Amino acid sequence: MKLPRTASVIINTYNRAAYLPNTVRSLAAQTYPDLELIIVNGPSSDNTKDVLREFEKTGLNFTSLDCASRNLSESRNIGISAANGDVIFFIDDDAVAHPSWVERIMRGYSQQNIGAVGGFTIDHTGITYQCKYTVCDRKGNARFYNTLSPESLLQAGDGFMFPSLLGTNCSFRADVIDKVNGFDEVFAYMLDETDVCAKIFDLGYRAITLPDALVFHKYAPSHTRNTERIPTALLAPARSRVYFTFKHAHKKYLDTAAIFEEIGQYRKDIEFANRWYLDHKKISPDHYLKLYEDLNLGIDEGIALGMDRTNFTTRSNHLSNWKPARYAINPIIKATKREDNTNKLRIYFVSQGYPPSDTSGIARWTYECAQGLVALGHEIHVLTRTAANVSHVDYLDGVWIHYLDDKFDDDQIWVAPVSVPDGIARRATAVYKELVRADAVWGVDVVSAPIWDVEGLMAQEYFPKPVVLSLHTTYALTLPFKPHWKQDAEYRAKHVFKVIDAEKWMLENASVILGNSNEIVSAIDDSYGTQLKNDSRLSIVLHGVNVPNSIIPAKKIAAHNGAIKILFVGRLEERKGPDILLQSLLHIKSNNIVINAKFVGKLPEPNSELGKLCFDLKDQINLEKRNVNVDFVGFVADETLADYYQDADIFVAPSRFESFGLILIEAMSFGLPVIAGDIGGMREIITHGTDGYLFNVESPLELAAKIDALVSDVELIKKIGNAARMTYETKFTREKMAQELEVFFSRTVAEANK
Repeated sequence: MKLPRTASVIINTYNRAAYLPNTVRSLAAQTYPDLELIIVNGPSSDNTKDVLREFEKTGLNFTSLDCASRNLSESRNIGISAANGDVIFFIDDDAVAHPSWVERIMRGYSQQNIGAVGGFTIDHTGITYQCKYTVCDRKGNARFYNTLSPESLLQAGDGFMFPSLLGTNCSFRADVIDKVNGFDEVFAYMLDETDVCAKIFDLGYRAITLPDALVFHKYAPSHTRNTERIPTALLAPARSRVYFTFKHAHKKYLDTAAIFEEIGQYRKDIEFANRWYLDHKKISPDHYLKLYEDLNLGIDEGIALGMDRTNFTTRSNHLSNWKPARYAINPIIKATKREDNTNKLRIYFVSQGYPPSDTSGIARWTYECAQGLVALGHEIHVLTRTAANVSHVDYLDGVWIHYLDDKFDDDQIWVAPVSVPDGIARRATAVYKELVRADAVWGVDVVSAPIWDVEGLMAQEYFPKPVVLSLHTTYALTLPFKPHWKQDAEYRAKHVFKVIDAEKWMLENASVILGNSNEIVSAIDDSYGTQLKNDSRLSIVLHGVNVPNSIIPAKKIAAHNGAIKILFVGRLEERKGPDILLQSLLHIKSNNIVINAKFVGKLPEPNSELGKLCFDLKDQINLEKRNVNVDFVGFVADETLADYYQDADIFVAPSRFESFGLILIEAMSFGLPVIAGDIGGMREIITHGTDGYLFNVESPLELAAKIDALVSDVELIKKIGNAARMTYETKFTREKMAQELEVFFSRTVAEANK
């Protein structure tokens, strides 16, 4: 038998527009090159067609077909009719594939007499298994095994039991699926792939399951089940079950009386389950009645179809003209895939926060790094904190997100190389343990962990792959701006100073260090007594952000009879300097110009020292400065934040310290002139007088003068704003950052592998 070379992956979708993009992106990131994609859209009533059009815009190459019926087997056959691959794969529209899924499945066909190959399926947690090995009987009952291969189990059997595959993780030789006439369209839902496996088994072919061919199945709600996985419809499943029993067990294994006895037991089992749902208030009486009616109607239809054995040999009209592997495949155009997979890196970023729930500096930087490197064809994982009480893994926008729970027993905490608080050690241990687990599932080439909260402490000490220490604001640099830290001597001794000691240990012992600016390196050297500036372990890659050109309109600066809009973005905390901007607004001299100042970011506690100061200054400004209006907006989502950037005329960042100043390049990307403190990484971003202004952070009067100069000259606002946009485009795009990071990580991995 000729070894298969090309692959066709079919996604059969119905009302899964929210899930489909992730499925498709996981296929576009496959390591196997000879792969075509076919998407068959059922009678979807959501925006699936819009999603398919978006796929086309990205350069993705796929075949799009329609299925007029809500019939999974019919949809599968329509996909098969367009397939040109030697092997035909199926994956559900609420699942994502491991990057090597197709490649590993194809290896399975090198064995003798293989007709079907599947893999292990991981459930919605992204960690635990939904299914490993499956064995079915001729009545449609499935048995699941974790360690025992079905082939060894069934060697001495009479054929009543046979190996089967899960529908979301299965593949079939095209010539074999042709021999069994494809999918029987009586199976509108459930047992469709089991029927094919039975037919393949009966022809003498083997079906095998490979442990490393992984699919991650979200098991999303559908037209047959709700979010709690309780059935909402039973007509199709009941019909399929009864029909399957007749088709595969009648005469050869069970006589008619035994068949009906089996149907009776099936009815009792389902009715018992439905009654349990009702008694435990999982479903309403109307829901229960609907399931009761569906069950009985489905059983009746299954009996009628099963007794009419001519159905068993009917060939699908959708396959009548199909011949397998007639043409060369048209591979997916992988805009996010490298042509040379030997250069594809598996990069892991550690960050407690991650958008959209957290848009702080490290979280935002991590997101931009992840998206930029995915676009270059690398496999990116992010290890972040979970908002739930359990660890889980998701695949979102082309990135594997590992949400980690660090609530485990104290005796599971690894011994840190330097004394740290228990909470810090617990978090660092969770990161290390997940890296070990992930290395076995995906593989790890390199890890990047931030110095903040020393999250990579255990990994740096124990993990055998290269761990990069990324420099950001540290505890020592933050201490002067944390009133609670300064006031609480016990907390300083037991937490802050211990973390600072751990930071110093990491700085001294890291094999590779990544800085985001020369200023942060100098500040760390001054605070920790290190000498990183001339250290061969250090590389500098400036931050970058992505703002599509399509959302940058021509700036509409307010006329003097209108209002000039000033924007502040960031948490209203001492380090970010909101009080400095507020004080400067009291000294504004442009009394004939209306100024609207909006502060966007998490507000301080009203009773805190800074909170009282900020709210008092706000009230004072609104009372004394008739032409100045101050609005504390609070935290907003990214989409809304973009609106504030676009609506603003001037951006002010009065931070007392920034290791880099990501908000500056965000503002510059929107064509805003920026005024920032002459301190930290911000002075590496702004060219004073060209694309913005720097001021002495200790002088609100100097800031007021800079604001006055801009608000009184609309043409100057435009000039500086245009220069700011140009600076962004030439120095601070996501693409530029990702390209430099690619070089950095590739060099790091190469040196580690010498």
